[in-house]
Amino acid sequence: MQTVTSQVNVSAASDIIGALQNILAQSQLIMLDLETPYSQPKLPSTNYFAIELKDHSISDIVAERQQQLDAISAEISSFETARSGIRDLQRQLLKQKKKITKSINLHNRLRSALWRLPTEILSHIFHLCLPDVPGFNTLKPPSQLTAPMLLTRICRRWREVAIGVPSLWRRLSVTVVDSHWQRAAFCYDSYLKRSQGLPLSLALECSKDHSTKIRSLLQPYINQISSLSINCPQAQGLPDQPELLLKDLPVLQELCIGHNNAAFMRLLSQLPSTLRSLKFPATWFGPWLPFHLTAVWVHLTQVEIYVDGQNTFLYLFRLCPNLYSLTTAMASHEIRALRPFTHTKLQHLCIRGSVVFKNPLSGVFGALSLPNLRAFSVCSPSTWPHEEFKAFLTRSKCPLQSLFVCTGSGMLTAEQRAEYYALVHPSKVSQSKAS
Repeated sequence: MQTVTSQVNVSAASDIIGALQNILAQSQLIMLDLETPYSQPKLPSTNYFAIELKDHSISDIVAERQQQLDAISAEISSFETARSGIRDLQRQLLKQKKKITKSINLHNRLRSALWRLPTEILSHIFHLCLPDVPGFNTLKPPSQLTAPMLLTRICRRWREVAIGVPSLWRRLSVTVVDSHWQRAAFCYDSYLKRSQGLPLSLALECSKDHSTKIRSLLQPYINQISSLSINCPQAQGLPDQPELLLKDLPVLQELCIGHNNAAFMRLLSQLPSTLRSLKFPATWFGPWLPFHLTAVWVHLTQVEIYVDGQNTFLYLFRLCPNLYSLTTAMASHEIRALRPFTHTKLQHLCIRGSVVFKNPLSGVFGALSLPNLRAFSVCSPSTWPHEEFKAFLTRSKCPLQSLFVCTGSGMLTAEQRAEYYALVHPSKVSQSKAS
């Protein structure tokens, strides 16, 4: 019915336009002769108010001109009415043209295989469009220029599919800006609702009095938060109520607290037993580190923490019997005798450096055994303790698959690499010289 109606409307418009064109082609305005003796630019000095023409008086001329003016005015008014109607007709035709063009584009798209993809395949493609981030603590704020927000702006079907895939909306970075927080909070909430109850990975950047605002935003989603990163820029000050950010997170599994984290250390005791990963990147902790929170440490499988001293380093292994991966560094001013310790579950160990007066790795390698170690990476400006490391590998009997050494004492020799291969047959032994 819409197609028939459209054809009738276009046909009627064509008839009107054709009739107007014919009328204009056949019409010619007849110019009136308005000349009289009184129309001369310069009149003789005669009293024309008392003179009459042979056939007409001046009054008759004025009356005739008034009739002519009225007739022309009426025709102009009729023309303006007709022109207004033509403009309306033109607008209707332009609107119809736009609809027809849109319909053509829509049906042309439907001929493409892309627009006939099943929803499941399209959803998988959408997941591949998500920004690639190394970890939830490096999430960027949502943008209309990147997925998933971008996917909702392509067409109606893409928007419906994207909004209907909860896993696209599981990761979010939240930044509090006081000047437009109300609008931002509405957008964040709309984003989180689309997750439809799935576990959430959130990165929060806050300071000052932002704790209450963030807690209010996240309260409906507390039972979904499984990964949480909190960063408080040093220049902006500590949150006023940091406990609000860590309170009642029953399914939390990963926690990363960035710079300026002193306010959160006293709150670790309220973390749930579900926590498996705890990270304090680029932050050094002294002897006041709350190792007494055994209930938290005992469940951890992944830790990133920089510690003071070899004893503290080894004690971390004792606190975390289920530790699978450790990223750390040591600050050591002296070498002490260390009690031997074997950790049977650690598979990945990364030592990013050490601040030392003596070589702390020598003592560590002499005391620690890691029989399940598969990947070991170390970057240290200290002298590389080759013999101690050999003893460590021999004692551990670990199935090492990857070894990276960045040493301040020079490059590993071919003989050293051969000895490591002979002990554990690692698939890769890399080395470079520290700058």
